[in-house]
Parts: sequence; C-alpha cells; structure tokens
Amino acid sequence: DNRRRNTASKLQTLGGGGGGKMSSKRTIVITGGLGNLGTKLSHHLLESSAEYSVTLLEHPNFVKPGVAHKDAKVLPIDLCNPKDEDEAALKGVLLGADTLVHFSAVNPYPNANWSESAQSMDHGFYIFQLAVLCKVRRVILASSNHVMGGYKDDETFGPGSVYPHSDPRVGTVPLDPQTEKVSGDAKAYAAAKLAQERCAMQLARLYGQTTTFVVLRIGWCQPGENHPSTLSAAGSPPEFLLDGDGAKPPEISEGDRKDEGWFKRMWLSNIDFLSYFVAAIKVDVPTDDSGGRGVHRNARKGFLLVNAMSRNKDEKWNLEETEKWLGVISRSDSLA
Repeated sequence: DNRRRNTASKLQTLGGGGGGKMSSKRTIVITGGLGNLGTKLSHHLLESSAEYSVTLLEHPNFVKPGVAHKDAKVLPIDLCNPKDEDEAALKGVLLGADTLVHFSAVNPYPNANWSESAQSMDHGFYIFQLAVLCKVRRVILASSNHVMGGYKDDETFGPGSVYPHSDPRVGTVPLDPQTEKVSGDAKAYAAAKLAQERCAMQLARLYGQTTTFVVLRIGWCQPGENHPSTLSAAGSPPEFLLDGDGAKPPEISEGDRKDEGWFKRMWLSNIDFLSYFVAAIKVDVPTDDSGGRGVHRNARKGFLLVNAMSRNKDEKWNLEETEKWLGVISRSDSLA
C-alpha cells in the first residue's frame, strides 16, 4: 500500500545508497545502527569488503545526518512502539537479510533504570521474533560483561575463571557509594541483557534449523579511539553519569582504585570488537546439544554464547571458548 511504499522510499533516501538491481551481497541489519558500536561495525563492513550491504535501524530521535556511512541505508524506527508502516518496511528488510546484529538499548549504560531495562527487553524480544518469522539466517546479540559483574569482588575466582557457562551474577556494583550514585550498579541494564540471552537460546531451540543465534558478552568498547588510558571506575562517559542531588564523580577514592583494575580488564579494543563480530557472522554454530558444560552450557543446538573481551592481563574472563569457536585470538591488552 501507499504507507509501505512511502516508508521504503524513506529507507533509500536516508541511507545515501542503494537502489538499482537486486544485489547478491550479504545483507547485514544493525539495530542501534547510529550508536557507538553500530557505527564502528557498519563502517568496517562497508570499507573492508565488497561482500556486505548494510541497513541501520535507529530510533527517529537519534537519526542525524553525516553519521551513517554513505553506502548504508537507514530505517528510522522505534523498536518499542513501531508504526505499522515502519514495521512493514522492517519486515521487507529482514526478509532479504542474512544477519541481524542487535545493539539497541533504551539506555546502553550501567545507570539504566528498571523502566529502561524493561523497554530494552522489548527491543530484543520483538526483533528476535521478527527475525525468526522472516527466516533471517543469523542473529547476533551484543550482550554485556555486566551479566557476570557480580564476580568482580569475589576473590575465590582468579584469572581466567569466569566462563560463558558460569552462573550469571548480574550487575557491577562500585565499591565507592558516591561512584555508584552517579554511575549506577548495572543491575537493571544487565538484567535486560540476560533476559535477551535466554530468549535467544529458547528461540534457537525451536527455530535453530533456519535461524541461529550467537551471543557475544562484550567488554567495554569506548566511542572513538577507545584507548585504555580513558577507562575508569565510572563505567560511563561523563555525559551519561547520573547527576541527581548535584552528585559528581569523586576525585579518585580507594574503592575506585580497586575497581579501576576490573574495568581495565573488561576492555575490548576496536580491532578485537570488529574481529569478533565479523567472525560471529560467519561461524558455524552447533547443530545439536552435545556441546558445552553445565546447566548454562553456552554451545547448544542453533546457539552459541562466548565472552568477548580483549586479552587483558590477569582478567577473570576465560576466552578459551571464544578462540575455539570464533577463531579469533586477541592480541590487545589494556595493561600492556
């Protein structure tokens, strides 16, 4: 109908590319496509290979000119409350897509509240089910190390001891109460990620013969250059810190000094970030339930979950499964 044709036209115009004959390229659809991670990945895919075409999904409030790669298409859409005509256009995109990469979150930082967390869950549940209905071959979820943040202060867990199949411990609570006040504890944020992980696992159980899921529990990949020297115990860029009651980040407390080591060891370099996600597009996931260990086994029919941090000295994250499945060996170290 006219609404669908109008939205499809808007998709082409905002993208700065597209049109012409049908392409044999591998189409990658990225939610949160104009955010930090979506921008890095889309630019890399389009500049490193002629193999890909890219469509970026972004909330209309965050669609700005000059951010998207000139060859990317952009579909403005609110994944919590999509309009009928936008949903029709989205289905059209997904019906021709090879891979969906899900970055989108209402608040992508540790200070997300429970209302924002619930809406982020909505994003994931909606787009995952739509991808299954449209028979997208691969769905990649950018989950978070904060799903396992509760291991931060548990000294019984040493370097390399937190596996992707370890019991979840959501939230990363700062030792300094003032830092927690302005930065948050990541519990609501991580709960949304964990819920999406489990949704992906169960959808893979039911529909893994056509749509497979790869979950990457990513570390901290900052905007731009992403240099380790700018990592801190705050866990968020200054503009996203909570400022209620005039709260400001403390200078550097004893608790912050202890926490800083944890945050530096969750660093994910730009090169590792890109390598992990490109590998996740192409990896062969398990075809049965024989892999993995324990009740939370990370490798099962149509589903794979791995840690995705750089190889930072003495980090608790175990990268054995990451290297085994993705074939990527990190050479980056925030403490080198």
